[in-house]
Amino acid sequence: MSTGAKKTWVGVGAGLIAVLAGSMVWLAGRGEKPSSETPAPASAPAAKGPPPQDMLRAVPCELDSLVEEYRQGRDSPAWRRYVMEQLRGILENLPPEQLWTKVETEQDLEVLEALTSLWVMRFNLTGDRAVLVRVLDKAGREPDPGREAAMVRALRATNEPASEVLARAESTRQAYRRWVKDPAPEVREAVVGNLTNEAARGFGRIQGVAEQAVALAAETSDPKTAAGLLGASSIEAARTPAVDSVRRLLRESEHPEVRAAAAKALGTVRVGEAERTMKALTERFATESSREVRGAILEGIAHLGLSSAVPVLQKLEGVDPSMDGEIDTWLNLLASQPQTWNLLLRDKQALEHGRGQKG
Repeated sequence: MSTGAKKTWVGVGAGLIAVLAGSMVWLAGRGEKPSSETPAPASAPAAKGPPPQDMLRAVPCELDSLVEEYRQGRDSPAWRRYVMEQLRGILENLPPEQLWTKVETEQDLEVLEALTSLWVMRFNLTGDRAVLVRVLDKAGREPDPGREAAMVRALRATNEPASEVLARAESTRQAYRRWVKDPAPEVREAVVGNLTNEAARGFGRIQGVAEQAVALAAETSDPKTAAGLLGASSIEAARTPAVDSVRRLLRESEHPEVRAAAAKALGTVRVGEAERTMKALTERFATESSREVRGAILEGIAHLGLSSAVPVLQKLEGVDPSMDGEIDTWLNLLASQPQTWNLLLRDKQALEHGRGQKG
């Protein structure tokens, strides 16, 4: 290293030593020690007194907080579905009476239905029928039809169709029969909704559900309820007595909407019932006075026979000239030889929609 470079580094070192010394003097003047020294030991903590009063308030349990989350999520179905998943997650370890107390005291109908559904899920976990009996008993004691209907709808939470589950024991077998005759329309609508939901689980092919829907339709005195029940399920899986009951409603009901629903339901019978059913539909078409019902009969015939229904429909032309246009529509649609009823119905609906747009 050159002599000049050595002098330069000596000068820099001396400057750094001077700065460090000045810093130590300045810290000493402030009563502080350099960070390299050992810090003084911390003073002993002061004795703790009782916590502030607001820290002693009760913290809500997980059930309470989730129920409030559900209550506040009225405008967000997605959020409510999420909260229900959280509630299902705590169900197995939740004390039953704590949940039932919530059911007993809840006033909001939507929250009541959710809580009752959660309670019904205990049947899925335990198989204990007493879980369902408690719901039936409470629903029977409800003076408010809205609350009763909410508890009826909550039965959809069973893994199996509730109408079948309840029909297996004498203590619960009459529940749906009572509800379908309830004077409150919302309760009867809940029954129709339940059977529709249950049928959808098996694509309309659950024998017990189909036969229960038919039996209830025959018992109720309300035509709207009867029609809804007849449309709730395909009767493809129903046995002969149930199909006979639907044919009887087509012949004998004094309500056009019930006869129309029966005609459409008969379009779904199994192959073994097809011949007798086709005969019943064509005979009724000749004597029917309601245009609505005649239209439903044509739909039932097309559904039942698909392409094989063509000669049957052709024979009906002229029986009621006002219906010949409808018959021609079905014949034109069937000429395409659709493979399934759903395809045929889709084409029919598209055609009607197009006509409506032009009109």
